[in-house]
Parts: sequence; structure tokens; C-alpha cells
Amino acid sequence: MADDLFDFDADVLVVGTGGAGFAAAITAAVEGASVVMFERNDHIGGTTGASGGTAWIPNNRSLREQGKQDPRDDALRYMCKMSHPQYYYADHPTLGLPADAYELIANHYDSGSVAIDYLTEAGVLDLTADTRAPDPDNPMEMPSGNLLQGFPDYGADLEEDKLPTGRHLFPTPGTPGMVEQFELGAAKYGVQIVLEHQAMTLLRNDEGEVAGLQLRRGHEAVLARARKAVIFASGGYAHSAELIERYLPGRIYGTCSTLGAQGDFVRIGLEVGAALGNMKNAWWKQVPLEAALVSPTPPSVWLPWGDSMIHVNKYGKRVVNEKMGYSDRSQIHFTYDPSEREYPNLLLFMIYDDAVASSDSMDGMRQPLPMPGEADPGFVIKGETWDELAAKIDARLAEHEEHTAGLRLDASFSENLAATIERFNGFAATGEDLDFHRGEGPINRAWNGPNREGSPNPTLAPFAEKGPYRCIIVGAGMLDTNGGPVINTSAQVLDGHGTPIPGLYGAGNCIASPAGQAYWGPGATIGLGITYGHLAGRAAAAEPEKRFDV
Repeated sequence: MADDLFDFDADVLVVGTGGAGFAAAITAAVEGASVVMFERNDHIGGTTGASGGTAWIPNNRSLREQGKQDPRDDALRYMCKMSHPQYYYADHPTLGLPADAYELIANHYDSGSVAIDYLTEAGVLDLTADTRAPDPDNPMEMPSGNLLQGFPDYGADLEEDKLPTGRHLFPTPGTPGMVEQFELGAAKYGVQIVLEHQAMTLLRNDEGEVAGLQLRRGHEAVLARARKAVIFASGGYAHSAELIERYLPGRIYGTCSTLGAQGDFVRIGLEVGAALGNMKNAWWKQVPLEAALVSPTPPSVWLPWGDSMIHVNKYGKRVVNEKMGYSDRSQIHFTYDPSEREYPNLLLFMIYDDAVASSDSMDGMRQPLPMPGEADPGFVIKGETWDELAAKIDARLAEHEEHTAGLRLDASFSENLAATIERFNGFAATGEDLDFHRGEGPINRAWNGPNREGSPNPTLAPFAEKGPYRCIIVGAGMLDTNGGPVINTSAQVLDGHGTPIPGLYGAGNCIASPAGQAYWGPGATIGLGITYGHLAGRAAAAEPEKRFDV
């Protein structure tokens, strides 16, 4: 095929303009490669642009400069415990994990700080860690300030986490946001960005090497030559109903990912024989059911707000520590009861009293609770008594049966709820949650909201004896999926035999994430994307030029 038949021609083609894609593209350009980035959407940023724009990087330079240490063995124990708890064994050479899974996690420790330093020294990123420890007089109380600063790891309650703060990097105050920093860096190094182009098919030469892309712009086919390599960083499949139903472990009701997260690389990867991995996992969260039924990107329930607040299932029983990190907490929706042959937690009911609803505080993560006096968002159910609230919840469920597998409140709901409230009020009085240990870990108290005066545990308060009471029906959601083609420690995409597919690399949410089922801390998804994007860009730029004959 003659070169003049190509609409684009570069050493390296990158698909996707989130953190992983920019890290790949800019690194390749710094290494001397010509680079074109393609974006399916009409704007840059991907899911990185819809997030907090921070990166979780162990042993980063900023924390070290602040006098903190993040020893490799300690960090790997924490990361492996969170990622693959079903395999984790501290006294094993690979901590009990399969060798390839362990190597990918260890590689993030080894290469993440290198990637950040590389992009910092290239004048692209300016990020800072906040290593402030909790107040020694109140070890669960995080420092005040920016919500994205001083925020603990999501597994900071685990004994394996020896450094609960400091791995979380955010844009240095006074600098642009992360996507803006990347955009400026791309311009600095001559990276071409092309919007509204969807990758459709890989082009391969007679030797089976990846040498280009066929894309779609509207209804028009576009050809792009990759003289050295193609890097996919195109996001997951959060907006593909077909792939969600095929691979994820439960019913999903919403996402905050970019609308372009349609699973393009799953399909394209399979076409060239890529192995798939981690397909059952995602970066989980919760969403209000009724908001999700009218919008593909509903508001999120990051950390359920309020102290006189609980989550109960269809039987009126608490099933989870409501103040756990969002990704861990949300997996309770996928619990299967073999005795009843059902998913009893398919939906949960976030119940709270008027003290929570009428608070005018914006501290913590109030979303999606409306402020006092705000217009009814439509997904808050209100009842003057517990029985009235239960009746209204069940009536609302009846309206949505086709979206919830016909789920209704069990006949025991009201009786069990009364007992649940009574037991919870007892915990609030003593400050100790004997069922789920709410308030005992750093993540439980971060973003919790205002502390009620005199409460022995700021995450717990007794429910008022009189209504009104309120409920938001919540279901499982996600930031994005994190399964797809499997990569190695060089970010090369592997086939079913574990052999690299020549000229093909992957990073970010479109590949089988090294994190497994874990969300290590704020910015973990972007941190991994930057690490493996950087590795992909560096390796791609060093590839030999590929022949592409007619």
C-alpha cells in the first residue's frame, strides 16, 4: 500500500487522550518519535478529565523529599493484598500471587516514580504529595484542607499499609489541572491530536506486525500509518451494555466515564488474537438508581454522607460498613445468596433522618444529598414514619421492576428495619459499631462530613425518634471498567500464548489492569495509566520501523 494512501503517517499512533494516552504520546515524542493521538470524543481528557485528576504513585519523589520512606517490600504487601486477596500469602516469594500478576504490580512500584520524574523533568507534569499524618491525639481524624490533599489510601486500615498518606500526587497548587498540564506538554513536544476519530481495525504487514490503524470519522474510513507502533489507551467498556452483561459480575446502573468508553480495544484486541484478563473487575462506585435510569452518567455516592445514615438491603438489614472506600463498598452489590438463589443486595437503601437532610454543611462528600431548600432531585424518597417510608420505597420499586429484576421489599423489611435502627442507635451511643466497625479506619472518617458535638464516633449518630425520614435507592456503578487485553511489564499486548503482538502496546483502563480488584488509593487508575503509558511510549519509540508493502 503506497504511503500517499494514508491520511496520517507517524512513528507512533496513540488511541485515547486520557492520562495513559498523554503519558505514552509525550514520552514517545520526547524520545524522538513523531506522534499522532486519536480521540473518539469531541474533546480530550477521557475519564481522566472526569475524575479528580490525581495520580497514586508509590515511592514518589515528592514524598521522599518530605522525609517519608516507602520501602518496596511494604508497598508490595499492601498492593498485592488489595489486588488479589484470594491469593495473597505474605511468606511466599511472589506474595502468593501468580508470577505475572506480581510482576505487573512490582513494576508499578519500580517504574511509577520513574515515569513521574521523567515527565516532570520534561517540563510536563508538576505534581505534589501530601504526606501529613493524622492527628496523633485523634488518629482517625485527617488534616483539614483540600479534600484531595492528605487523603488516605483506601486500604489504610490494613496492617500491610505502612504509609497511609503520601502516595497520592495532585497538581501543585497554582498549576493547571492534570489534563491541562498534559495538553500543554503535548503541544510543547509536537504531538498532533485528532478528535472525533474512532479506531476500528489494526493494520498488519505480512510479518504480522502492527503497522497502522483504520479509523472512522463520521461515515468516512480513515487510514493511519504507524511506522513503529500503535498504543491503545482508549478507556474501558463502561458504556457497552453488551460487554457489561457478558463480563461483569452483577447489574450495573451507571458510570462517570467518558461516553467513548465503548470497549473498542476488547473487540480490536480479539481480532488480532490478544488474550483478555481482569474482565470481571472495574473501578467500582455506587449511584442513585433513579438518577441512573435517566442519565448514563448519574451523580456518584462516593462516601455516603451523614452520621445518622445507614444502608440496608431488601430485608431491612445492614450488610456493609457504609463508610468504606467506594470501590470496596460497592462490591457488596454482587453478593450471591445460594440459599435463596438471589442477589439480596442488588439494590441498597440509603436511609437517613432529618438531622442529616437539614444540615447546611458542605464538608465531606455530600453528593448526591441535596442542600436544604434545593429543588427535589427526584430520587429522594420521604416519609413521616418508618412505615410510610417503607411503603413509598416499595411503591417506587414497583415503578422500576423491569430495570431491577422485579426487586421489591421483603415482607420482613419494616420489622427488620426497626431492629436494625435500634441496634445502630446503640452503636452510636457507645461509639463502637460491633457489626461492621464503622469509623475505625482512616478512610471511614475522611470526607465524612461534620462531626456532631459530643459524639464518641463522628461517623455514627442515633436516628431521630420522629420523622421525617428519607431514602435514596442505590445500585452498583463504576468509574470505568479495567479489563481488556493482557500486557507485560513493557506494556506490550500479549496473545493467548503469552507472546507479544509486534508493534502493539496498551495502557490505562482498556487493558487488563495490574490492580486486579483493588483501588489502592485516590488516583490509582490514573497512576497506573501514567506508569504503563510511559513504558509503552518509551518502548514504542525504540521499535524498528515496520514495512508495509502493497
